[in-house]
Amino acid sequence: MKTEPSSSTTNTVLLTVMAMAFFAVQDTMVKVISDSVSVWQLYLARAVVVLGLLTATMGFFRPMSGLKLVNPGWAAVRSVFMAGAFLCFYLSMPFVSLSQAAAAFFTGPLFITLFGAVINGEQVGPRRVAALILGFFGVLVIIEPWGARLEPMLLLPVGAAICYAMAIVITRARCLEDSAVALSTVQNVIFAQIALAGLILTDTLRPDAATVAGYPFLFAPWTPVELVVWALIAATAVTHIVGAITLTHVYQHAEASKVAPLEYSYLAIVPICDFFVWGTVPTVATLTGMVLIALAGAFVSWREGTPVRPRPQTHGEEPMG
Repeated sequence: MKTEPSSSTTNTVLLTVMAMAFFAVQDTMVKVISDSVSVWQLYLARAVVVLGLLTATMGFFRPMSGLKLVNPGWAAVRSVFMAGAFLCFYLSMPFVSLSQAAAAFFTGPLFITLFGAVINGEQVGPRRVAALILGFFGVLVIIEPWGARLEPMLLLPVGAAICYAMAIVITRARCLEDSAVALSTVQNVIFAQIALAGLILTDTLRPDAATVAGYPFLFAPWTPVELVVWALIAATAVTHIVGAITLTHVYQHAEASKVAPLEYSYLAIVPICDFFVWGTVPTVATLTGMVLIALAGAFVSWREGTPVRPRPQTHGEEPMG
């Protein structure tokens, strides 16, 4: 059996943690600007930036069949679920800490295992069933449905994990022949369309001032914002792409089953962002739940080699998200 050199293992760990740091910074920036723009404005502006970057780099992917799209219908359905995942996760930002939202979202691999068994008929052994139960208990510890301070908004990132899991299951079942670049392009076109629909609906309904003040991230119309907000929106697109490219490189040079559990380093990084940006210290319940979810999800990821977050497909691979 071939042993991975220690230097290669070190690079795998460092690059994966670096990618997770980029994603953590991205989500921190979204939470920072969530009081300044609506989710629809953020969605539209970010999609435009991502599509612009994809167009600018399209020549690089073309020799690697990076534009192959065989199942446009299923790619669109997958994109709707991905849009739902981002929407639910981002909508929770104004109401819960980034650490809580991240922990709830990282139940994704557990739902992937569950839906894979129910929808695709994939076999799930007793150890993975135990991991599912452990991860579910971790979510309960964070949400605390038995406590006086129930956080119903934490159901949003759980909903995000469910939508994300459905997108991955669809990718496995129906989009294996489509390149990740093409899937990403379709996804961001769908994002832009959903954002436009949200902005039009908001402008048509014209919610009252109290509603807008209470939930500006959902009901605020298109709003003129400072240049720094536009810069942060553009930066979220850049951090996502850089993080994804870094993960692609890692997955090209290491086994997926070794890399995927390392993505749970995100759960160690976001509390640091929470503390330095907002001075938020995770509660004992949140930390306990994060540990339980990380253990359960890392086990499932190790067994399946399933990345926690979507990564671009490299030439000759099956797209995973």
